[in-house]
Amino acid sequence: MPVLLLVTGPSAGNRFQLEGELTLGRSPSCEVPLEDHRVSRRHAKLEWVDGQARVEDLGSRNGTLVNGERIEVPVVLLPGDRVQVGDTTVLYEPSSLASVTDSGGAGASSVPLEDLLAVVGGGDAALRAAVALAGAGSEVQALRRAAEWLRSAAGGRVAVLVGEPGELSTLVVAGGSSEGVEIPRELLKAALERREVVRAGGDLVAPLAAGEGAPWGVIFLRRGDPQEDREARLAAVAARLAGEQCAALRAAATPVPARAPVGTARPFRVCLDKLRRVAPGSASVVIHGEPGTGRRLLARHLHAHGDRPRGPFVVVDCAASAVELELFGAPSGEGLPARRSAPMRADGGTLVLAGVEALPRALAERVVRLLQRLGGVARQERVDIRLVATARAALETLVAEGGLDAELAGSLAGSQVQVPPLRERTGDVPALLAAFSEGRILNLSPDALRMLAAYPWPGNVRELEILADRLGLLYAEREVTALMLPPEFQGGAPPGGQRSSEPGGGDGQTLAERISRLERDAISEALREAGGKKILAAQILGISRPTLDKKIADYSLVVEKVRSR
Repeated sequence: MPVLLLVTGPSAGNRFQLEGELTLGRSPSCEVPLEDHRVSRRHAKLEWVDGQARVEDLGSRNGTLVNGERIEVPVVLLPGDRVQVGDTTVLYEPSSLASVTDSGGAGASSVPLEDLLAVVGGGDAALRAAVALAGAGSEVQALRRAAEWLRSAAGGRVAVLVGEPGELSTLVVAGGSSEGVEIPRELLKAALERREVVRAGGDLVAPLAAGEGAPWGVIFLRRGDPQEDREARLAAVAARLAGEQCAALRAAATPVPARAPVGTARPFRVCLDKLRRVAPGSASVVIHGEPGTGRRLLARHLHAHGDRPRGPFVVVDCAASAVELELFGAPSGEGLPARRSAPMRADGGTLVLAGVEALPRALAERVVRLLQRLGGVARQERVDIRLVATARAALETLVAEGGLDAELAGSLAGSQVQVPPLRERTGDVPALLAAFSEGRILNLSPDALRMLAAYPWPGNVRELEILADRLGLLYAEREVTALMLPPEFQGGAPPGGQRSSEPGGGDGQTLAERISRLERDAISEALREAGGKKILAAQILGISRPTLDKKIADYSLVVEKVRSR
């Protein structure tokens, strides 16, 4: 049956099966009582009708929200939808294909995994299984092939569960009807703890492991008649080969650093909250914002908090010269190995199209056809990916400007998350500097912090990261004053928030503007050299003290004296 999981609020962690009708509220008479002072006594109603879950507000004081939007009429819930009542968030999960039950498992017997593998030896069964798994390019694909092979060889239904012993989650179910599979908990526990193939009646569980390593999941087989030695040997082969293939894929994979997003400013919190709301499920997501705002990092964050964090995370740079090879792959030839397409490499995980607006129109049309072909139900082995795109603007804006193919935009249509520029969250600058300093202590003076807060940050977070690296190399564990900041921070950025590409001022500046900038930089350098003492700085520059004061005022420079040590 469908499940309601309370993910926030005083009752977080509780689960309720949605059978018939459930009422949420503070009243003890409610089927889901909530100790939440912002919830009405009878706040909302959820019901299971004709195979659909529906939510209805019951005239509550603070209203009921679905995915952040207040509802006025009953709404049908989709998998992964979040219902907000007061401070409590309820996650709707459809019935899982495989679940663990405390019933069953009586009279179980077990055989060590190695004993069964020795009996199988190099027979035809093991050979066919090895061939089936050899071409798997991702862990999910390897486990799916193992499940399908075991189902065809032994019959019945097969499920693959992975994760920690106490928190196994269904990854693959093969064969039989669409009804759920309940797996006896005692069989799972025995298989994982004893590292043995365990069977009881028509149920059989084999641990997933590589070599002598600890099991990290199980393959479950259910048949109508009692399991025999042959089925136990087949399950042992499937589990061991799948475990070895997954271990090989993990060893060959390039580790992706998972850096948590940093920031508490309200615009950034809104962005993170929306990302977390859309993380469950497999619908496509577009993360858009100015260059340098950390869109790829947020895509990684979305992947880590989604339904497939153990799956591959593949990023394709749509502006790269080799984007066609990355997207569609290439056969082997002329001494070069074959290159699998990006969707095949991302099977069971997330595929990110970074800077999707840079994708050439001809390739965009091919991407649409490729996604349709790989996701088609007629395909023998369907590729399961979550599609995420990063862009400089929302999809409708890019299509209106002619920068994105409309059909590709339709394929990406789902949720859109806007990332705020750094100038709208300057309160996060100190925390970001600390995160980027990589262990080096950066101690910025109050004037330096005020100067950074007033800077428009045209390069966004990426520009701040470069600044943190520079300051960390030059002034680690020293107080960084305003005079120690680079010249462009001393007098702000050029008009319009755009930085010039050349040291002298860049294209589009007049001679007077270039001279002014050079003069401002010279004054800043002299003040830095003089430790903020204006008389000494005037002597260095060869001008009078009143002239220096006037130019400091004209250029809005900050003069900060450096205390003698």
